[in-house]
Amino acid sequence: MTYLVDSSCFMTASQTTYPFDIAESFWLKMAECAQRYLFYSIDKVADEINANIDALSQWCKENLPDDFFISTESESVYQQYAKVVKWAQKQKIKTAGFNQFIDAEKADIYFVAFAALKPSEYTIVTEEKPDPSSQTKIKLPDACSAFSIKSINFIQMLRELKIRF
Repeated sequence: MTYLVDSSCFMTASQTTYPFDIAESFWLKMAECAQRYLFYSIDKVADEINANIDALSQWCKENLPDDFFISTESESVYQQYAKVVKWAQKQKIKTAGFNQFIDAEKADIYFVAFAALKPSEYTIVTEEKPDPSSQTKIKLPDACSAFSIKSINFIQMLRELKIRF
């Protein structure tokens, strides 16, 4: 099983749960785990994180392996992206929520398109909570479910990997 971590996990940890100034051991352990390739992310998450020049973007540059962010630039991912868009069009979501989900600059749709190529091999790790009845936004866990991709939250991943800090 390969864990693919969403930007929400990194951002929530750095901003609220495990701020850099008080949770140094957490970030040391995350760097160690990334260096051991216990989890990865995708290039679109790197883009989201690097859109802000802050402690998190600096930490990523200094602590994550060069190949931590997997490229989603492939014909097979683009073909799957089109399938995910077709699925999203069938959802009862307001136009703004649909447009946000299919935004090619955002990671969510790429997580689904990438992981849907081999759904039994990937688990998406996100702080988003499922909400299949939402009419305003397509939630990442709901899109994962539609494509038979497992999704869990960050703490669940830490437990499954038996990470302690």
